[in-house]
Amino acid sequence: MNHYRQYYPSMQLADFIECYWVLHAPARTMDVPDRLIPGGRVELIFNFGLPADWLITADNPQGIRQHGPVIMGQRNQIFYVKGKGETSILGVRFKPGGMTAFTNMPMADLLNTLLPAELLLGKAVKGLETQLSDYSTDDKRIQLLDTLLKTELKNTPTDLQVVNHSIDILRNTPDDISIDTICRQTGWYYKKLERVFLKNVGYTPKHYHRILRFNKAVRYMRTTQTLTDVCHVCNYFDQAHFIREFRLFTGTTPSQFKKENNRVADFLIKHQPV
Repeated sequence: MNHYRQYYPSMQLADFIECYWVLHAPARTMDVPDRLIPGGRVELIFNFGLPADWLITADNPQGIRQHGPVIMGQRNQIFYVKGKGETSILGVRFKPGGMTAFTNMPMADLLNTLLPAELLLGKAVKGLETQLSDYSTDDKRIQLLDTLLKTELKNTPTDLQVVNHSIDILRNTPDDISIDTICRQTGWYYKKLERVFLKNVGYTPKHYHRILRFNKAVRYMRTTQTLTDVCHVCNYFDQAHFIREFRLFTGTTPSQFKKENNRVADFLIKHQPV
């Protein structure tokens, strides 16, 4: 039986970390990859189970296998992941721009990548994995991780307030809002907003808006049977536009996606707001 749980960070880290999360799952009888839909979060992942093959594509059917802690970058295309046995994972899901409090690397450099965590957070992160594995409960692991991450804060992102304000506008207003409207509300011209988004979030504002709308559409598909309703609620131009975008981000059609067992994608849609 799968066990998934999220934990909130301490107040000192709340501006940068969305949540800590744990996933425990038994080995699967069918050795098939799970779909990873595009998402807007950077994550630090500790794998205490057997290694997994990440970021599988048609061009790279073997994917990427990393030992030790990894940084999973934000994604703007369809990938797959395949576990090799029992799953036991602890993750840190950063808020958009939150990772920049721990590293100077621009988030645009993490797009569609999986990297050893020590490249961004230093060699100490490997020792952190060893310390975490010594604890037998998730609660104690989370407490230790939160304590140590507070000591790793390096930067106070100066542009994060504007980024967060822009994201709030995109999340809480109709999907047909224009980026020009955001520029007027923030007082920033587009090129500056784009530069700040690429550095902190890893997408341009326009691309982030597309992924935000796509995730909203997938969530809405769970409660409706008609593509017409999805297109109307999410302000796609027409069904052809929605299906084209859906194929780009999932590798399949909306109707086929609903028929398939999308275990990991369902977790992301249910628990990970873009």
